[in-house]
Amino acid sequence: MSHTRIRSSAVVGSVLVLVLALTGCGSSSSKALTSAQFKSQADAICKTYNAKADALNPGDGATNDQVGAALKKVADLIGTEVVKLRALKPPTSIAPDVRAMLDSVAAAARTLHDQAATAPTTLFTDANKKAAALGLTECGK
Repeated sequence: MSHTRIRSSAVVGSVLVLVLALTGCGSSSSKALTSAQFKSQADAICKTYNAKADALNPGDGATNDQVGAALKKVADLIGTEVVKLRALKPPTSIAPDVRAMLDSVAAAARTLHDQAATAPTTLFTDANKKAAALGLTECGK
């Protein structure tokens, strides 16, 4: 398998895993969600965005330019996903952890977008760990 194909699968796969459940499950209420509601809505968002990101995988045999273009699109999706996740109102007890996770995701997405051609596959490791610590199953895959 060529380096390009390995990078394509590994990087896009890593990004997809992190693409943190970002669908449109925002809360219009100013009241905080329960922990169960937050996890359910966040995972639904992440599941939707994971599927969108999966669809962008250029596949084996993709050129560096194709991989780079796909990664930039995935980074843009992640940005939208983060906006949707930030619209959720997590319980006060986990709000700082959620904010830290989303800050980590947003920073990794910016780096991914800016360095798509050379981005390491470990970009989202910190964010993935934070999502898992919050009990999210789709966010941080």
